[in-house]
This record gives sequence, C-alpha cells and structure tokens, in this order.
Amino acid sequence: MRSRWLVHLALLATFVASLATVVLIPAGWLHIVVGLVFVALAGVHVVQRRHTVARLLGSLARAGGWFTRRGRLAWSDLVLVLLSLNLFVSGTVDWLSGTKVTVQPREVGIPVRDFGWHALSAMVLLVYLCVHVARRWGRLRRSTIR
Repeated sequence: MRSRWLVHLALLATFVASLATVVLIPAGWLHIVVGLVFVALAGVHVVQRRHTVARLLGSLARAGGWFTRRGRLAWSDLVLVLLSLNLFVSGTVDWLSGTKVTVQPREVGIPVRDFGWHALSAMVLLVYLCVHVARRWGRLRRSTIR
C-alpha cells in the first residue's frame, strides 16, 4: 500500500514555498520554478486520484447528487482545480506580458486598493486550501493510491 501523504505534504510545502519566494525574493526564477513544481505535483495528485476523480465527475453530471457528501466533495475539488488553474494562468500571463495584470475594484465601487491578478488568485487559493486541508486533515495521512 503506497501512501499519498508525501504528495500531500509536497503540495503544501511547494505552495508555501512559492508564497515565501515572492516575499523573500520578489524578482527571480525561483518563484517560477517552485510554482511549476506545485503545478506538476497537482497533476500527480489528480493522476493518483483518477478513480475518485472519475466518480466525482459522475456526481457532477447528476444534479440530484450535488447535495450529497460525494457531490459536495466533487464541487469542492472542481473549485480547487479552477482556482489552481487560475493561479497558473495568471502567473503565466504576468510572465509572458512582462507586467502584472491588475484587478481594479475601485472601478466597480469597491473602495480597496488595486491588486495584481496573480497575487489575488494566490490569496483566494490560500484561503481555500486552508479550509480544504483543515476539513481533510485526519484523512490526509491515511489516504492510499488505488
């Protein structure tokens, strides 16, 4: 029986390391490399869960199952995938354009300062990951690859 604990731990560590590299070394390739390692590990995680992912996608296809435990888990995982993809895309757009794409909430009447799309995406994903991990902490160490 192989444990996914190392992949879970590596996912958490690379996400935290990616955030830390931005704070400690604002310009440089280290953040890009660590971020790409996070994306690769997320891919490994999805491949490890391919049977679960297939069942969860089936739950999304049936509207009646959306409010069951499996349906809520499917929606949660879908949101996590979309937030991760958004983070990857926003970072890629920033890198390719050479400038930070900004979100300007003042234009829609929200009185807060402008945010970088990538930074805002990272903060939203961070909050979601904290909730995701907190709700599943007890099962993370016991999960296995089938």
